[in-house]
Amino acid sequence: MHLKMQSIDKFFGPVQVLTNVDFEVKPNEFHALIGENGAGKSTLVKILTGIEHQTSGDVFIDDAPVHFKNVLEAEKMGISIVNQELNLFPEMTVLENLFICKEPVKGLFIDADEERRRAAEVFKRLGINVNLDVPVKTYSVGIQQLIEIAKSLLEEAKLIILDEPTSALTNKEISQLFDVLKVLKKEGKSIVYISHRLPEIFELCDSISILRDGALVVREDIAKMNFESVIKNMVGYELGNLFPDKPTVKPGVCLMEAKSLARAGEFNDISFKLHAGEIIGFAGLIGAGRTELMNALFGVTRFDSGHLEIDGNPVEIKSVAQAKKLGLGYVTENRKEEGLFLDESITNNVLYNNLKALSQYGFVDDKKTESFVDTYTQEVQVKSHSNAQQIHQLSGGNQQKVVLAKWLATHPKILILDEPTRGIDVKSKKQIYDLIFKLKAQNYGVILVSSELVELLGVADRIYVLREGQLMKEMANQNIKDEDIMVHMMGGNTYARG
Repeated sequence: MHLKMQSIDKFFGPVQVLTNVDFEVKPNEFHALIGENGAGKSTLVKILTGIEHQTSGDVFIDDAPVHFKNVLEAEKMGISIVNQELNLFPEMTVLENLFICKEPVKGLFIDADEERRRAAEVFKRLGINVNLDVPVKTYSVGIQQLIEIAKSLLEEAKLIILDEPTSALTNKEISQLFDVLKVLKKEGKSIVYISHRLPEIFELCDSISILRDGALVVREDIAKMNFESVIKNMVGYELGNLFPDKPTVKPGVCLMEAKSLARAGEFNDISFKLHAGEIIGFAGLIGAGRTELMNALFGVTRFDSGHLEIDGNPVEIKSVAQAKKLGLGYVTENRKEEGLFLDESITNNVLYNNLKALSQYGFVDDKKTESFVDTYTQEVQVKSHSNAQQIHQLSGGNQQKVVLAKWLATHPKILILDEPTRGIDVKSKKQIYDLIFKLKAQNYGVILVSSELVELLGVADRIYVLREGQLMKEMANQNIKDEDIMVHMMGGNTYARG
């Protein structure tokens, strides 16, 4: 398939989000589409897949003009998208998900034999083995990603759009995905690859388009680009070091001490300390128990055993409300399902977390609320038209900043950050690191969970490594490398305090 989008403009009311954008994907080309959060990538893809319609400009497929009224029309022309938030029904079987609303029929009945034949054929092409009769939720996110790709192939997709496909995958799953993509390339498919992970783009893609502030700034062969030139085009200037200089802060009082915390089936015998002015990191593969531990610390779930102290006082956290009263804040891994009300405004999202501070006699003080929300959205540098803008209209990076704003507004002593930079652009990452170091300098205690070892090494003072729910190693972040952490993530040594 040869795709051309020419002179695309898009307005939402008076706001122009795409300006004269040209976008081209040649037959059998793996093409990267990148840019900061808010650069216009999502809007461009929505126009391509019929979710949104351009204000002006033209779209051509194999030199023929097209105008998709909806997603189904785009699919019929061979365009499919695999979103970062997978479009699968977890309780339904793999087979049911593959053919939902598109079941082959024989007479008046669904042709189950034909479904199985076609499903087996497509998975054989992809070189993966799945049980068609088990619920999709049985499988890891990585396998679910491949099931989505299989759906695209069953629909005879010629152009597949992959939006942040590796953001929640393990290294093994990423390798498996790349093997599948190489199969698709051999079959002549075209791929639009959207990712903030530049090494993947340089490994997989033939060419690249970079958007900035709703405009195309460069389209080039990937062989003619390097990391520095890509980032400079994304942000419009030399970014400098990704990690700012870490402030020198002498650790203060012990804010939190955990002793032998355990929860059946999730983690066991976890002990750690967090001091004021300190950032501790938790490393581990998916399934290591990091998020489960954070949920228990914040009262989402309960410990089965162990001892927890906050400010030197024994506590038993039984609820989220109690955790907040004790001075904890929690930026969850899944911001869209757990951290935000997507159809509400920025103001309301910050307000709901701070109703007590912003209301009197049961009524919200609108003027006080406006000033309050402005203070915290400006502190975290949310980029929006106004605080009345709905969350779903914001880029991923700006959504994450709103989550940070609503928790900073509660004035926590301890802030838990679970994958705070997942799926956001380089500039937004740098802004979040700046904010984390600002919190450190103000004597907050920060707990950082991250799957990116370079992030833990660039930010944390000490790193705790979990594997299969067990604490493998405590490491002072001094002259250590990512491979030093990885050996413990993979079970190379038993626990020893470092």
